[in-house]
Amino acid sequence: MKTLDASAEGSLAASRRGFASATGSDVLLALGWWELLDELHDAEMRAAVFALFRAQGAELGDSCALGALLAHPYGPARFAEGSVAATIARRSARRGPTQILLGDPAVDHLLIDSPGAGACIVPRSDVGLRPIDVPGRLTIHEVIVERMPVPTIVEEDARAARQRSVFLGRVAAAFEILGAAEAALALAVEHAMVRTQFGEPIATFQAVRHLLAWARTDCAAVESVAHEAQQLDTIAPPRFDQIVKALAGRNGRRACERALQVLGAIGFTAEHRHHHLHARVLTLDSILGSSSELASGLAAWLRETRRDPDIPRTLLLRGTREAG
Repeated sequence: MKTLDASAEGSLAASRRGFASATGSDVLLALGWWELLDELHDAEMRAAVFALFRAQGAELGDSCALGALLAHPYGPARFAEGSVAATIARRSARRGPTQILLGDPAVDHLLIDSPGAGACIVPRSDVGLRPIDVPGRLTIHEVIVERMPVPTIVEEDARAARQRSVFLGRVAAAFEILGAAEAALALAVEHAMVRTQFGEPIATFQAVRHLLAWARTDCAAVESVAHEAQQLDTIAPPRFDQIVKALAGRNGRRACERALQVLGAIGFTAEHRHHHLHARVLTLDSILGSSSELASGLAAWLRETRRDPDIPRTLLLRGTREAG
């Protein structure tokens, strides 16, 4: 398992304190997070950017950070910092393809990408926002556009930006899933230490200890692969972001399910924090490719290409040097 260096630990701790005491938009400003987006080429700055997502998951924070990160590769630098967030395409069972906006919509413009046609940046006042009520303490809106404006970013330019945007978004979502799963596990560990049966804490029972160990292993695997993606960044092998997001979605759900088994019926209640952490993981798994969708796509790609998905050792060594 990868361990955080002192700088990354400091960024994570600061982000967690911020989300525990303030709203999402204020946290981003206080941490200077917007300035970090222009320093993603630097490994230390990149670690600080993704630490915020891990903290946001653990503290059930609500900010426009994911939308802002998704928008950044499209070059919205001509706008004031924090004023642009990208929407995320989803397919609704009732209405077909839709666009959603995750987090506090405290932005002035939305970036809406239409693969094959380009991307457009529209004032938020020109679109409708329909709230979607789901657990997880995460603000979600369906974006309603009466008529899509002419693209302001042509497809040729949007194509490269889109690939980078999705990579960053999937890694960020993996870190946020990790934070939420770790927090759910921490709740289960705390419960197991104080809940007694037959005069003993249930943490002493082998079945409970196995559940907690498996959940910790699930989280450790997500931490390792997300950290690798953070280090490799632009030199990551093709489809590595799909691997990261698929593993995070699967393991995050599994860790929450195992934590719920330890918590018992109390974890099902809407008042319990686990309910919201588990829902946050499920929501994040459903965007930018769910674990089942991505795993199926990766399997089909491997069958067709017969390519070895292992990361070449030279890339790992290079990524380690750059991180140092």
